[in-house]
Amino acid sequence: MSGVGRRGTGPWPSSNTDAVVTAWLKSRLSDVEGEERSGMARWLLEHVSGQGKGERMVADMRWHESQLDRLAVMADRLNEGEPIQHVLGEGWFDGLRLEVSPSVLIPRPETEELVAAMADKVAGLEGAVRVADWCTGSGCMALAMKRRHPHAEVVGYEWSMNALEVARSNARSTGMDVHWIHADALHAEQPETPFSVVMSNPPYIPAAERQTMHARVTAHEPSMALFVPDDDPLVFYYAMASWCAQGALVPGGWMGVECHTDKAHEVAGFLEGQGGWKHVDILHDLQGLPRHVVARRALP
Repeated sequence: MSGVGRRGTGPWPSSNTDAVVTAWLKSRLSDVEGEERSGMARWLLEHVSGQGKGERMVADMRWHESQLDRLAVMADRLNEGEPIQHVLGEGWFDGLRLEVSPSVLIPRPETEELVAAMADKVAGLEGAVRVADWCTGSGCMALAMKRRHPHAEVVGYEWSMNALEVARSNARSTGMDVHWIHADALHAEQPETPFSVVMSNPPYIPAAERQTMHARVTAHEPSMALFVPDDDPLVFYYAMASWCAQGALVPGGWMGVECHTDKAHEVAGFLEGQGGWKHVDILHDLQGLPRHVVARRALP
């Protein structure tokens, strides 16, 4: 349930000192897993106060009733299973503070690794560079690429109009000049000018896995951005590779995609078997899992 118009309920802390309020907030997070409770409380306290723990100590902070009300509502929402990013209304990605809502996937650290890899490819290209981000969602990848390479032309493609609104809002708040296009990745038209780099974190979780996933994900993040048919789990990779091969990606340009860790080798094998691709590499994430596939379009 959204926190808009919602009021907090007791019990309330016995005093408004920072130490007492901190202990009270942790006790309210009774349905949050124990190892996550302290971190969640810290994020809420910093978000509502605008200060870190040390700053609050130095200032001998006293919490106002309105702030306690906000903390109580936020704690209740976390107890109900909402992701912390939705409760705060924001998340961090590659150094950018971004708006996050149930209309988009919550940006994740693994995806930052793909952006870093593709930014390295952009750095090695000469001349004008155009970058496409398919299934852009919140715009996190497109905006992070623009931050890393301000002179690159970056275009974000997305089918969900609600997601595009979030992406546009994030572009305004970060001051990044990214062009957004409403388009279906599975039926994409060819661009007037081909791209130097194409990157994407498309839907890739087989629908059958929904039953094994945490409700914090399945109940609060958009299904269309998560799941693919069980009988065609690589559908977005086939479409993207075809789009690139038909002229959307310049010869010598790079494609990089995030994958299901059980499917990365299959995606790489598909590209190698298609022909027209070279330097097909599987990148492992910080947990050592095969997470991304990067490939270069062969020269004529």
